[in-house]
Amino acid sequence: MTLLLKDGALLVKFFYKNGDCAAIALNKFRILKGLRRGSGPMTAFGLKKLIDKFEESGSFDVKFGRERKAIASTSVDDVATALQEASSSALRTCSTRGISRTLGMPVSTVRKILRNILQCYPSKLRMFRSWFLMICQNAKLSPCNFLLE
Repeated sequence: MTLLLKDGALLVKFFYKNGDCAAIALNKFRILKGLRRGSGPMTAFGLKKLIDKFEESGSFDVKFGRERKAIASTSVDDVATALQEASSSALRTCSTRGISRTLGMPVSTVRKILRNILQCYPSKLRMFRSWFLMICQNAKLSPCNFLLE
């Protein structure tokens, strides 16, 4: 279960209201949210670490993904141009691995950029299908008539 920002604030509030006791704060949070005993977003030790981070920084600014660095905007631009070049080639195929080879970037980084930032899910089948539907719409043919010609 992931911890939302407002849930974190509520846990901190319960922590300070109950005499700096993490176990009681978690118990009250579970009762309020209707969770079973022993289940919930974190343990007492995790709540104590959250409180320490809150006292240190003064905010609930959560760094996602184990505090990894953000993807540079230049990388996003490079992947976008490589995607355009790959899709406009004669074969009209593009793949995450092909783009990563041409740019010299890790496959996982290219995949994250394509999926999360550019909202593009490249695969040969989908590219062919979109091309096929575009041809059928331009020629005003049904897919069955296109195959018969």
